[in-house]
Amino acid sequence: MTQFIDTDAGQAFIATADNRETSPEVMRAIASSARNAAEAEAIWNGDLEDKVWDMSGMWESATNNGLIDDETLYWRGLRLDRIVAGD
Repeated sequence: MTQFIDTDAGQAFIATADNRETSPEVMRAIASSARNAAEAEAIWNGDLEDKVWDMSGMWESATNNGLIDDETLYWRGLRLDRIVAGD
């Protein structure tokens, strides 16, 4: 089974990073976790009431397990380190 990130729709989702004020690394982490475009949008929007979302897993993926400084990554215009910290 093809993962969403490996589909044309997954790549199109990632390509919208600049328009969404979101780092490509974060968009790739979301696309890696999502099963389809609707779920990727739900994750990006934070609309996850019926889905389990692992923020620590997303952080690990986006930062390459801490090799990329989370202060340099953004999700919806907010720094990833502050989102993870709950600020």
